[in-house]
Amino acid sequence: MPRIEVRDRTGALIAVHGRDKGAPVDPATLPPHVIQAFLATEDRNFYDHVGVNPVAVLRALLVNTRAGGVAQGGSTITQQLVKNALLTSDRTLKRKAQEVILALKIERAYDKDEILGFYLNTVYFGSGAYGLEAASRRYFDHAPTELTVGEAAMLAGLLKAPSRYAPTRAPDAARNRAGVVLAAMVDAGYLTASQAERIEAEGIASVVPRDDSNAYGADAAVAEARRVLGGIGRNVVVTTTLDAAAGRGVAQSVEDVLGADPRVDPAVEAAVLLAEEDGAIRVMIGGRDYARSTFNRATLARRQPGSVFKPFVYLAGLESGLRPESIVDDSPIRIGTYAPDNYKDRYYGEVSLTEAMARSLNAAAVRVQEEAGRSRVVSVARRAGLSGASDTGPALALGVIEATPVEILQSYATLSTGGVPSEPYLVTRIATPDGRVLYEHRPPPPGLPVFAERDMVALGHMLQAVVHSGSGVRAAVPGHLAAGKTGTGQDSRDAWFAGYASGLVGVVWLGRDDFGPMEGPKGAVTGAGAPAVLWSQAMRIGLEGRPARDPVPYAPEPDEKSLFEHLAALLTRRSPDDDQIADLIQEIRAQPAP
Repeated sequence: MPRIEVRDRTGALIAVHGRDKGAPVDPATLPPHVIQAFLATEDRNFYDHVGVNPVAVLRALLVNTRAGGVAQGGSTITQQLVKNALLTSDRTLKRKAQEVILALKIERAYDKDEILGFYLNTVYFGSGAYGLEAASRRYFDHAPTELTVGEAAMLAGLLKAPSRYAPTRAPDAARNRAGVVLAAMVDAGYLTASQAERIEAEGIASVVPRDDSNAYGADAAVAEARRVLGGIGRNVVVTTTLDAAAGRGVAQSVEDVLGADPRVDPAVEAAVLLAEEDGAIRVMIGGRDYARSTFNRATLARRQPGSVFKPFVYLAGLESGLRPESIVDDSPIRIGTYAPDNYKDRYYGEVSLTEAMARSLNAAAVRVQEEAGRSRVVSVARRAGLSGASDTGPALALGVIEATPVEILQSYATLSTGGVPSEPYLVTRIATPDGRVLYEHRPPPPGLPVFAERDMVALGHMLQAVVHSGSGVRAAVPGHLAAGKTGTGQDSRDAWFAGYASGLVGVVWLGRDDFGPMEGPKGAVTGAGAPAVLWSQAMRIGLEGRPARDPVPYAPEPDEKSLFEHLAALLTRRSPDDDQIADLIQEIRAQPAP
């Protein structure tokens, strides 16, 4: 399997896929206790035998003959080197004989230190780490020359069963096994009993916690690299658009925000994306715990977007001639058997489109959709980047379709740019370890807007109102003019916030993998709660050091209604008796002008 290094936009290493083979280590440069830990457990007579241990070989031969196969090993370090580097893992008497013959030949061709170096540089230590240097860096974040006695004992203990004893997966088992190695070092005379006891009392070794903050993004980048190259069959270095530091900050914010909200239980998962308007993804969080689940919800989870879809409904309304100040009725509505409810069954009568968007009023959104036409709504959504949008009936206005968070990101990037679509991407460059470039991302020529500028300015004004005074007030980003939309799926199965500020686009999704409702004794999770708060924190991290973008001002169209028409509308909204209102309007109109 080839080694695939994944690096962020600055060149910092964020992940290694495949064989993480470390740099060669010269045993002569290692502290004595490192060598002693391996010799004590693997081959105490290494410097005295000729490649095989005759006593151990005879003992194993007797056991294996009785068993009718290989039941016992008795391998020296040289034999293990042969097995790991030259032979298959078949457990047969023939292969064992080949192992002995090759071990004897290697002993005649190389000195002991060279053989030990070959062994330490090729043996597998678990977690994808091959060789002492890779294992030392992987588990303790320093060079093998800096290994303590406890750390050396823990690494030596891994060789018996690297996956079972890997300290990142089974820390207790790794410590217990390291204790066996320390006991072997005492028995071999390398340590005193009191020294071993002190090391065990101090915890033996502290493993550096695995940083999986950018693991989901690294996985997606490798998948993208495979697509653009048509497969990866050699060692490569993949440079990405990711910002590792921002990824770490956002990952911490996920736990801080969700942990502080009593409505969010541990079964609730999360996805967070930050990207530039051209599609360059800076942060990709695909779940709360990569070690527990590598499923990347940011790219793979198909969920209902809920009210995050409403901007495309209102954009369709703008295209059909409505403006942000146009009035829409927010009273209960029924279309056939479909009768959507507003949040907490609150209705606001006649409201402007801007207020309907800010309050996320369902009845008003359905009316705008039916006036503009569902085919236009589907067309708008598809042009923005939601290629899977389709006419699902009147419930389409409330986001009853399926989309992944990265698809929502793409569609909101189109809104941020003023209507110019872009494709999300992660890979900027793929090269061989010696620098030969295999692929380099080249930005496509500037595209044409798919929406009219006046409609984009109007929609931006409406989405800014969501954050300034509507359901998204918790998503405000100090120093930047944010625009966005909250979204809550049916029965709180999904909760979203999507939006943009100063050229950065962000999406937050919360939900359960089993599609269960996020409701409990403390209340339901909605887009206006934890998703909006988390979006605000993520955007602050992503926008750090970036100047605010000046907003494009929105100018309402001239009001050409007469005083009588305004008075009639005002009275219509406030009076419960339509007949009395009509009579009053006629009386006013019949009066002579002053």
